Amino acid sequence: MKKLVSIILIILCVTPILSQKIKTASGDISVLAGEKELSVTFGYNNMKVHGYTTEEEFIQVKEELRENHNPGSGAIFRGSWFADRDTVYEPLFIEYFNYALPKKRKVTVSRNNPDAKYNLHVQTLWMYPGYNVGFSHAAKIDVLLQVYEIANPEKILWESKSPTRIVAKVAPFKREERIGAAYGALAISMSWLLKKKG
Repeated sequence: MKKLVSIILIILCVTPILSQKIKTASGDISVLAGEKELSVTFGYNNMKVHGYTTEEEFIQVKEELRENHNPGSGAIFRGSWFADRDTVYEPLFIEYFNYALPKKRKVTVSRNNPDAKYNLHVQTLWMYPGYNVGFSHAAKIDVLLQVYEIANPEKILWESKSPTRIVAKVAPFKREERIGAAYGALAISMSWLLKKKG
């Protein structure tokens, strides 16, 4: 995993010109200028998965396929599908964001940061897991990003254009690493937005 993270970081950091741009729908991201701490939250409510009407439909189809070949593996798939958010996607977003943001505009992002004034919310709207079976296709995610003051969460101070499509730069063999790479690419794009606006 660490080797994969290093490879992805190198690819993402040496090719910033290829990063997907995050566009503003409303507000001003420069509200974060001068901040040293930033909290981050993630949401997946009503997320769609490519090719399926709902996320639950996707999970049920994949569960059934696995159960037919190996009883018990369907439940394992369901559990890992949700666990990957906390153990892979979100930690990679945080790691890439903190690594990529230039020192002169340094802000540390972390989950549930009690010292932060502002929160960045990453809402995943749609996901394409990609594949790697002899030939590969990178994962993609559509997200909505919002910044608000933690003391006043109802007032959105900045919001990205929705949906913002992010495509991973690599397509590892493991599903969770492919999707995690998309969150890494999102973090890099967000850090470059803050660099430009800071």
